[in-house]
Amino acid sequence: MSAITKPEILESLSSPMEICWNWSYEIDIEKLRRLYSMAKRDQWDAEQEINWDREVDASADIVGADRMPIKSTKFWTKLSKSQQESFAAHNAAFMLSQFLHGEQGALMVSAALVHAVPDYEAKLYAATQAMDEARHVEVFDRYIKKLDKIYPIDTFLKELLDDTLTHPHWAGMLIGMQMIVEGLALGSFLNMSQAATEPLFKELIDYVIKDESRHVAYGNVYVKEAVADMHPDDREELEDFAFNSLAKMRKARFGGGGQSMVYAQVLQDCNIDPKDFMNAMMSEYMEGWRPKALPGQVHTFKDVMMPQLVQAGLVGSDRIRKKYQDAKVQMFDETNVLTDLQDSILAEMESMPAV
Repeated sequence: MSAITKPEILESLSSPMEICWNWSYEIDIEKLRRLYSMAKRDQWDAEQEINWDREVDASADIVGADRMPIKSTKFWTKLSKSQQESFAAHNAAFMLSQFLHGEQGALMVSAALVHAVPDYEAKLYAATQAMDEARHVEVFDRYIKKLDKIYPIDTFLKELLDDTLTHPHWAGMLIGMQMIVEGLALGSFLNMSQAATEPLFKELIDYVIKDESRHVAYGNVYVKEAVADMHPDDREELEDFAFNSLAKMRKARFGGGGQSMVYAQVLQDCNIDPKDFMNAMMSEYMEGWRPKALPGQVHTFKDVMMPQLVQAGLVGSDRIRKKYQDAKVQMFDETNVLTDLQDSILAEMESMPAV
């Protein structure tokens, strides 16, 4: 039965984006042509490459539970062993559910970019990314159903994806998706790959990382070109869009972002009272507790998302830097970690023959 007969599972948005034909079929940005060639070469079939017959132990350390920030709190020590194990499993399902929803958003954005971006080679690459994202939706859906249930999308992520999908300019869609959402995903996936011990998840996440690295490179190459050629007024609008997206992310992280409304379902599934959890975490936060990245972890905001905006020229003006300072959103101009992440894919791009 088609989803069209089940309106309760559907939601529609209206997009003001223009459709752009390109009649030249000439390659103007060689890096994008090479990225497209890599994407064609590196396609993989999730049904053929991954053995889905393996059982998944829901109590296993799926996404690196030993690295969960909550484990450093007093609240965690008060939970029973069964609650701790249940929390780790349901929290993993919640996290992976958000990636599943994010991948559907990325699927829709990349499909929209095919008809919106002006450059021929950018359209070709966006089409390969749509295939990648369809595959990612497939693998996360299949894996989560082995582990637990699919949790609803959290409020912040939904708002960010809606803002990105309905942005009137293709460059805004690239910033929202390739730099912010995909940047968050890539950093998280790298950390999970490093910590994961469950074999099926470890295998699928390593496949996904290869695709995500290309997606981030696409945003870096193409947005940088676009921003450099823009009218100052248009550049300011994109600077503001990036700022507002990151400010919302900060608000979600430090409370008031709406995530607790969805996350309450996770807590209830673990027999943890959501009010007790929120009160305890707020109390510990006021006492000075802060989540800390462990040695070797990628800090997604500091190491991936913000450096991408720096490289694209979206945080360089005095005007926008003052907005970050006034909002107490820390700026990170150091791009070493991002550069290291990019080096292998950029080196491979450079080694490919020109046509």
